[in-house]
Amino acid sequence: MPDLTNSPTRHAELVVQAVARLSPRWTTWTLQTVQQHGPMRLADINAALPWVGASAMAQLVRRMETSSLLERPKFGVYDLTPLGRDTQHAHRALSDWHRTHLAGGAGALAEAERVEDALGILRGKGAIRLLHALAQHGPLPHGALRDEAALATGSFHYRITQLQTDQLITRVIPLSGRGSEYTLTAAARALTPVYAELAEFARKAVHPATTLLDQDSLTTQQAARASAAVIRSPGASSELFSHVAVPQPRVPAHVTALSHPSRTR
Repeated sequence: MPDLTNSPTRHAELVVQAVARLSPRWTTWTLQTVQQHGPMRLADINAALPWVGASAMAQLVRRMETSSLLERPKFGVYDLTPLGRDTQHAHRALSDWHRTHLAGGAGALAEAERVEDALGILRGKGAIRLLHALAQHGPLPHGALRDEAALATGSFHYRITQLQTDQLITRVIPLSGRGSEYTLTAAARALTPVYAELAEFARKAVHPATTLLDQDSLTTQQAARASAAVIRSPGASSELFSHVAVPQPRVPAHVTALSHPSRTR
């Protein structure tokens, strides 16, 4: 029987698993906070990330513990597991890709926010399938791409539109001049090293990805505080992760909703 461990399909499945484990909102921020400060109590993590909210943070660390990213070396104290520490390679690849290909208009984002934004793009249902199909087969017409990705019509239209908005897929007219086809952009083709790091991370994972903490479960009040994570002061450190020095002003919920549309459909 052939070894399918390193087959393109298996590689894509590993990427999907890694994205599912790492993409829930604030996971990157929490991992890098604990990595920066060492073992921390929940209250201290909350103090470092005040925009998340105590209830959401409690749910998040429980999920991260179940996902083998955090552990409790002693009662009430959280630290990174070996798997949690291994996320730094994937984080670096995601951050570098985001800075190179998605930096236009992004301003001075914290590195953790770059990682979470990149993961949010890849997290959407069917996103990896669509990108994988085009990487494997080259430009494909509408029907062929939908079949390759094995997506329902509604899901296909939503995701293909989102990937075009994110500038990972574009439509081209083939030389035959008959119809149009979808193809990968330069930004999408540059994801190869990101996929490699994500797949390697998934191989190291001991347990399957668990149920995600849905960003939509955050209350409107928590979402209003969330904008503190996105913009970093121009004078802040250029390290992989930097915290906002002081609590940030609240942002109206409708502004947050417009600037951070859901990608989880």
